[in-house]
Amino acid sequence: MSDQLKLLPAFIMLLAGAVTSIITFGIGYSMKSALIILLIVLILFYIMGVVLQKLIFKFEEANKPKPQTEEGTEETTEEGKVVEKDESEINKNAEGSNSEAGNRPELDRA
Repeated sequence: MSDQLKLLPAFIMLLAGAVTSIITFGIGYSMKSALIILLIVLILFYIMGVVLQKLIFKFEEANKPKPQTEEGTEETTEEGKVVEKDESEINKNAEGSNSEAGNRPELDRA
């Protein structure tokens, strides 16, 4: 999408220049007046195109999906695969931490 955004200011400027040229020719301005008006229009619309390009780029950055992390019993291995622990591993880890944390009573899981 950024390749298309690079051309946006130039496209807006050239479109405004073409419309301005047609209007000034149709009304009958002198060549000097028409060129001065055309130069001002080209500069103004180029600046407007750059501002529009920056706004669109900001909106695209804000709308990109952010990676979500889940908290729970899932762990990631070295290869990046998600491994879910079963209940026996969770209980085994809890028993090992009970001895370190003090004498907590074990919960009965039926």
